[in-house]
Amino acid sequence: MSLKRIVFVASCLLLAAGMVFASGAQSGTSAAPATSGGKPVLVIGMESNSFITDYKNNYLTKYLENLHNIEIQFYMLPEAPADIRTKVSLMVASNDLPDIIITDDLTAESIFDYGSKGAFIQLDKYLASPTTAPNFYKIPEDDRQDYLRFITASDGHIYNLARYEPETWNLTPSRQYINKAWLDKLGLPVPSTTEEFRQTLIAFRDRDPNGNGRKDEIGITGWFRATYGENPVLALMNSFIFCGGLNGLALDDSGAKVIAPFTEANYRKGLQYMNTLFKDGTLSPSVFTNDQQQYRADLNNNPPVVGFATAGSISNWPQASIDSNANFAEMRMIPPFKGPDGFAYSPYLGFVPNNSTFITSKARDKDLAFKVMDSMLDNTISIIQRFGEEGVDWSRKPEDLAKDSNAYVAMGIYPSLSIVEITDIWNAPSNKFWHNQGPRYASMQQGNTRGSLMAPYKPDSYAAMVNGYNYQYNLEAHPKHILPSPLKYTASESERNVEAIVNVQDYVLQAVAEFITGARDVNNDTVWNNYLRDLNNMGLQTWLSTAQAAYDRVK
Repeated sequence: MSLKRIVFVASCLLLAAGMVFASGAQSGTSAAPATSGGKPVLVIGMESNSFITDYKNNYLTKYLENLHNIEIQFYMLPEAPADIRTKVSLMVASNDLPDIIITDDLTAESIFDYGSKGAFIQLDKYLASPTTAPNFYKIPEDDRQDYLRFITASDGHIYNLARYEPETWNLTPSRQYINKAWLDKLGLPVPSTTEEFRQTLIAFRDRDPNGNGRKDEIGITGWFRATYGENPVLALMNSFIFCGGLNGLALDDSGAKVIAPFTEANYRKGLQYMNTLFKDGTLSPSVFTNDQQQYRADLNNNPPVVGFATAGSISNWPQASIDSNANFAEMRMIPPFKGPDGFAYSPYLGFVPNNSTFITSKARDKDLAFKVMDSMLDNTISIIQRFGEEGVDWSRKPEDLAKDSNAYVAMGIYPSLSIVEITDIWNAPSNKFWHNQGPRYASMQQGNTRGSLMAPYKPDSYAAMVNGYNYQYNLEAHPKHILPSPLKYTASESERNVEAIVNVQDYVLQAVAEFITGARDVNNDTVWNNYLRDLNNMGLQTWLSTAQAAYDRVK
């Protein structure tokens, strides 16, 4: 046996030996009894979480046990995602499976593989009727259809339930911030178009808005390779053409055809505009070389040197959330700029539920297993899953709701809060819940109407208002038709795609940086056509055709 094989087998044995029921009674799933004290036993394979002190003597566990007159036992999976995937693979191969597996860490390909081979059962028949899925059918129609689209595999079957909990803040992370203190000092209005923005940046460059007598102002800073709103190039490109990512696919205006925005004429216009900003000296070359540390150093320099930036989290300005960051105090969130063709989009990242819960072929009572999982979509149980015990960790009593507010309510977006947190169990060890593991449904409105008695709303705090401004400026600033992501590819499509997607996406980012900085002449038709030719040679058309097929199945 080769050394590589010996190491792999040893690793598998260690993983297998380390997995036990939370009760400590068994070391394999097949050892669990069918009943205990006259109650059916449901065995749940659960990924480990160091914040949960006890799964068995646990508020959520007891709640579900009492509701369904069952006993729940836990088969603890590893905590590391790679170890979870290895462990589940071994369990499937040995046909030693619990009734239910709950984990966020299986890939779409492995879910399809285990489902199509029968290790995970099809849930289609259960989800077809409110009789068998009463809580699923309490989900409003639009959200329910989205939920179904996300959990349907490429073969048209459903092998899992998910957590569906969209939040406005995470859908639109490319939030634009401008230095309002500089605008006021120079007597300038907030720019609303790309041309006004260019002229504002020139004023920042030439008129010493930070008042230190040096030309140290950075018009635009950012972090090009970041993934949560810190890339200003992506935000500015959306004034010319919609794209959720600089190197991703999208839909045309009809909503029927998958396109590659990075090949379109308007995308080129966006590059030409940013090349002009670069030549002006207002789009800093450091945007393309910054890491997180340098990006944050720019934002927090003393004296302030940044005129414009995009950011997904205000934590990029330390202590901004408690109004204790002088640099953030100068910044104001603004709407997307209107480009020359009238576009003012905000990069929109469609919500992707976690594919978390699977009923296995070894479930002794599959109907019961589904009934328990469907019950977790109930509104009260869904809140318990995230916030703990009602009346202790959170409340929806009118007298408690009246003690707080938030930006959405203060701005009239929603009429009132729906819940308030009383304690923070998310960031502390507890035995109240499963740390949001398992099926869950929370509407966008519910997510946006949460308050906290631990940190009550401050009406005079700008940091407390950014959620509301983000809702007003960015939530609806996208085209009517958004390409679902991720698309569910078949095995053969994935095999055809794997090299093309990686090569195309890497090449686009490289080319974008070179076009903006002038290393490639974006105004030269031959150079642009060579760029398009290179993309096709790398397999762009293959990616587009498989994406179109996957999207057509979703439709």
